[in-house]
Amino acid sequence: MAVIAIPLKDNNGMDSHVNEHFSRSPFFMIYLDSEKEHKIIENSAAFTPGHEGTIDLLKQNDVESILCSGIGPGALDYAQELKMRVCFGRAKSVGELLEMNDRGELEDVIDGSPCI
Repeated sequence: MAVIAIPLKDNNGMDSHVNEHFSRSPFFMIYLDSEKEHKIIENSAAFTPGHEGTIDLLKQNDVESILCSGIGPGALDYAQELKMRVCFGRAKSVGELLEMNDRGELEDVIDGSPCI
């Protein structure tokens, strides 16, 4: 069972917009891939300095993979330090990003920053 996190601009279920600014996302979708179920959580660390609070929140929710459309190098390094897989792809909605993931179209981020 993979637990996936996706940064969101709003709280509209599968129609939510993907936030390109990972650590500042007001919400995250926590998606259980094997069961196709999700919940949306508020990012209490969205406006605190740094990225650790956001990554720690995801770790507390058992996240194993992050699907995103932008992430800075500090957040990327910390996520990888905590053994979270980070995948990158441009999408407007959560549903679109998950479909891209299902088709294997997302790029695994290993080094550097995909934040454009």
